Amino acid sequence: MELFVTVISKYLFVLLMLFYTWESFSALRHKQPEDKAGIFQRQNAAIFLTYLLGITVVFLNQTDTSELNVIILGGVQLCYLIIVLGVFPIIYPNINKAILSNMCMLLTIGFIVLARLGMERSIMQFMIVSVMTIFSLMVPFFMSRFEWWKNLTWVYCFVGIGLLVAVIILGPMINGARLYITIGGVRIQPSEFVKIIFVFFIAAVLGETAKLKQVFISAIFAGLYVIILVFSTDLGSALIFFTMYLFMVYVASRKSIYLFLGGGGMAVASYIAYHLFGHVQVRVQAWQNPLAEETVNGSSHQVAQSLFALGSGGLSGTGLYQGFPKKVPLVENDFIFSAIGEEFGAIFAGLLILVCLSCFIEFLATGMEQESTFNRLVCVGLGVGYAIQVILTVGGAINMIPSTGVTLPLISSGRSSIVSTLLVFSIIQGLAIVGSKKKTPKQRKKTMKGERYVSTELQERY
Repeated sequence: MELFVTVISKYLFVLLMLFYTWESFSALRHKQPEDKAGIFQRQNAAIFLTYLLGITVVFLNQTDTSELNVIILGGVQLCYLIIVLGVFPIIYPNINKAILSNMCMLLTIGFIVLARLGMERSIMQFMIVSVMTIFSLMVPFFMSRFEWWKNLTWVYCFVGIGLLVAVIILGPMINGARLYITIGGVRIQPSEFVKIIFVFFIAAVLGETAKLKQVFISAIFAGLYVIILVFSTDLGSALIFFTMYLFMVYVASRKSIYLFLGGGGMAVASYIAYHLFGHVQVRVQAWQNPLAEETVNGSSHQVAQSLFALGSGGLSGTGLYQGFPKKVPLVENDFIFSAIGEEFGAIFAGLLILVCLSCFIEFLATGMEQESTFNRLVCVGLGVGYAIQVILTVGGAINMIPSTGVTLPLISSGRSSIVSTLLVFSIIQGLAIVGSKKKTPKQRKKTMKGERYVSTELQERY
């Protein structure tokens, strides 16, 4: 019976994900609220069905814990999804429901995969998500009613730098990098939170004007951030910071030359990093030939196991509990995409990437609604940071790029990662509320008729 349900479920997972992804992009095409309301209701149904199917398979195959524990966990997680999808839109009618649904779908996939990999990790992840969700509920209220947080330019700058320097001084060396500090027995990765602080700092500097002076000042301090990350050998975060800054400058200035200069600078920096850091050379060698006999059991073991897992999954996957994802080192963190590709299949994994893409598009769409340049740059910076993190995680798992050691947002296990990502989503929701309040009654009437509203300022800029 268990095997039959597991085999059938892998096809149902793909169908549910296909339906959900189709509806995600349908929401981008439709402008009338009544049409979108139907889409979000159907998406919510797909989320609940996906979770119920997943927790049923976990219940039938779980051996690490009692059946009662699985039932309790399934019940509270289902209640969480019902509350978030049902209560949040009531409290904040103007939030971006597409982002809310995508967030819950990604969390649902994370809950299922982590429960399959280890019940303790799934429970810990859910506890963090629950506490952070309560806090996130207050962020849109705060952002939509106060403006003083936009004026903390140099506070953001030096707090962020201070946290990164603290990692260099206090953080232990783990796998060739200093990433964490321990506070009260809890290990924290400050760079996950500094990403948000960094975006706010750059948005504040370039929010008033993006003339050469402001760009030069922002470049000096952005470079300082990146250099500190390089000294702590957190090169994945350094790349994310640099890319966020590059696109924020481009949006603020509308000058393509900054993209070309930034791209050239990134190439030079990558060349220098390769020759300075031994563990970077190891990762590049593993990327070039992960199945080489001399490295497959050493430096490229993680990448090789990831490729084996993805290859064994094929298009439809082996089925939940029918693969061997635990053979991939750090599968719960950096390589969770490998576990998804193995047991859910390449089709499901590809659809998952499309859901992440729709999140990114909605982030940018929220930015387009903003009258304030500061708000717009925050949306762009956080959106690009989210997209780059997904690209780095997926690219490392499929060996498209060298592994960088970053997590898949909302899915991978990780305290700092899940907290910072939920904070990013709540900030975007706060800005979505701000953007909707800026519309006049006449503009809202046009939106009801399905006409796309674009402000005069945005027409001039884009």
